[in-house]
Amino acid sequence: MSTKALFTYAVHWIGRHPEAEVTMTARCLAATCGWELAPTGDLAAGDEACMTHTGLHPGHDRFERQWSEVSLVTRTAGAAVSRAGSST
Repeated sequence: MSTKALFTYAVHWIGRHPEAEVTMTARCLAATCGWELAPTGDLAAGDEACMTHTGLHPGHDRFERQWSEVSLVTRTAGAAVSRAGSST
């Protein structure tokens, strides 16, 4: 007895959505501080806010920073690949 299968693979691409911006958040890691930066699309201003916080609070020199974006997955035109397989 023979079984045949057809596998179809589509090539995809992922990248930042063209209408979206990268946003940044940050928080001070000094014990008991609690300072947080609200999400901002101005990455340079976010870095400046962290440095200003350190200047105002010596010893508060470690931050967790996170960046976020909206991504879009698109199928690459004409890139479907088929492979036939068989087993006995």
